[in-house]
Amino acid sequence: MYNTFGTSNYSVINLKTDPKLKEKAVATAEKLGISISAVLNYELRRFTTEQSVTFEVPEVPNVKTARQLAASKKKTEAGDYHKFESNSKALQFLAHELK
Repeated sequence: MYNTFGTSNYSVINLKTDPKLKEKAVATAEKLGISISAVLNYELRRFTTEQSVTFEVPEVPNVKTARQLAASKKKTEAGDYHKFESNSKALQFLAHELK
């Protein structure tokens, strides 16, 4: 880390990352109307406040599951679903369907 030239009160951090990841991050930030610097500064502030790091990778469904989820969402949006007044009625329906 080093100070920038001039009268700036900011420091520069050089970060090595996968070019494709950078491209996706820039696109996402632009979509949200913020800069990568804003994202990284937020994360640095959170890191120093919480004094912890969490590495999580969101779960991404496989192709088959993604297709099933998309089909299910389409049906639900079209109103093609069952609604039950109680748990027992839902269980009765399932028992009948599984016969």
